[in-house]
Amino acid sequence: MALRTVPAAPRALLALLITTGLISGGMALFTGPLPASAGTPLPGAPNCAMFPADNVWNTNISQLPVDPDSAEWMASMDSATTNLHPDFGPSDDPSTPYGIPYTVVSPSQPLVNVTFGYASESDPGPYPFGPDTPIEGGAQSTGDRHAIMVNPTTCTLYELYDAQYSPAGSTAGSGAIWNLESNALRPSGWTSADAAGLPILPGLVRYDEVESGSITHAIRMTAESTATSFIWPARHEAGTSSNPDLPPMGARFRLKASYDIAGYSPQAQVVLRAMQQYGLILADNGSNWYFGGTADPAWPSALVNELKQVPASAFEAVDESSLMVDPNSGQARQVGGAVSCSTTPGYRLAAADGGVFSFCAPFYGSMGGHTLNQPIVGLASTPDGKGYWLVAKDGGVFTFGDAGFSGSTGNLRLNQPIVGLAATPDGKGYWLVAADGGIFTFGDAGFSGSTGNVHLNQPIVGMASTPDGKGYWLVAADGGIFTFGDAGFYGSTGGLRLDQPIVGMAATPDGKGYWLVAKDGGIFTFGDAGFYGSTGNLRLDAPIVGMAASPDGGGYWLVAADGGVFTFGDAPFDGSAGSNGLVAPIVGASG
Repeated sequence: MALRTVPAAPRALLALLITTGLISGGMALFTGPLPASAGTPLPGAPNCAMFPADNVWNTNISQLPVDPDSAEWMASMDSATTNLHPDFGPSDDPSTPYGIPYTVVSPSQPLVNVTFGYASESDPGPYPFGPDTPIEGGAQSTGDRHAIMVNPTTCTLYELYDAQYSPAGSTAGSGAIWNLESNALRPSGWTSADAAGLPILPGLVRYDEVESGSITHAIRMTAESTATSFIWPARHEAGTSSNPDLPPMGARFRLKASYDIAGYSPQAQVVLRAMQQYGLILADNGSNWYFGGTADPAWPSALVNELKQVPASAFEAVDESSLMVDPNSGQARQVGGAVSCSTTPGYRLAAADGGVFSFCAPFYGSMGGHTLNQPIVGLASTPDGKGYWLVAKDGGVFTFGDAGFSGSTGNLRLNQPIVGLAATPDGKGYWLVAADGGIFTFGDAGFSGSTGNVHLNQPIVGMASTPDGKGYWLVAADGGIFTFGDAGFYGSTGGLRLDQPIVGMAATPDGKGYWLVAKDGGIFTFGDAGFYGSTGNLRLDAPIVGMAASPDGGGYWLVAADGGVFTFGDAPFDGSAGSNGLVAPIVGASG
């Protein structure tokens, strides 16, 4: 589940544990495992995640124990006197930036045979390798000359080391082919295009990920001296000594949770947060504390230089052996835990049985273990984020935290079921909306009109209120927009043929625009609502059921029925329920 943003201006971090489990009885959620997310797909290969969500590369290690050999390994890597070094960024030749390039090939790209120096440990291919395939360091490079290719149709990753193309016969030192939809590892003892026998591309920092605001995988790193051993998930060693004080290939390092990243730029925080949550994997020999990224001319020099200021002494080695399910598989047990939250207040998801998932936002209770007359259909947070309402299909309202109860339609006979609610700006009231557009007001929520007596082409699926609470929008499944009070009309999809129906909407902070979201995650923008991306071209495990806008309107979250969270613009990723076994589907979200 893909994940995107540049966080908003820093705010006080919430000293909260991320709660992600849905309890089957009682009133509360437990502080449970942090679900992993499938690696963010490459631009140009939207259906190809960088390995499954439960792959070791994509697994949170923030709560794993420190490795007993951490101090010795750190000392061998000169950690006390060394800073991180991004092995990517601008170079003297703008056409060849530092980093490892990759290419998404056409499915019709010709395949060629490659002759390998380490043929017994290389996948024979053929490979989609050609004269225009980008080479690390440029065509005339004398370095590692990595070449990385992805087939977006088959989701196959091809990687070569010391790649040399020739019409008369191409050669490479070694080569590996990976099925990105599989957790399979290489045979034990085999190298790959990297010394550790691991894939390279899933461990590279990409600028599109930094811009999205979320990196949800471990990062490839190098060390000058390594042991003649390897540990899971590595498959190969290239060490200089059997000295146990040297780190083995596959060692995993984590930026300490106590290291304060608040003073770094928002983009640097994205990288550093990933290092706290997912860490670094030792995958090759090279300079100490160099970490890998893609060769991309978009990398800002300021960001690269900023990351060079992070001391290696702020890291520690972790013991990830408890994650191993099978020594020949990259599948990892999802034990996760607390994370370093983003600088925004977090978000919540609500399930149909009333369970509430809180991500870097306070948890105040749920209806998860109670018998409901009707399923929950919506969620809204109070303006200060210290409470929330749940609303059921019959209009029953359940309040938590500082959310006040102002009434409900739970005892009324409704013409159509309730489909959502919206809170007033001061949190002292709320509106409920029914599928026929009937509006029910409670507390200080004013009535400005409804479509209750109008013949609709499609049922109403959601609503949003204006910033001053003196109006609201209703949206129908065909994207038709109905405005009331001071809510302005900025357009609709009512006259368009949609691939999937509209399932929700969100208004911009100034009320001069809004977003509509479809079941496939397609986003439609109107007024001053900016387009920051969508899941319209992704293959989703479950349909999108709703959205929420970030506080400044510079981004939004989309949430799927399985609890998967997709972030765009400056809406940060603070977790999801995408890999939990849910008792009931997710039905709504609130930022």
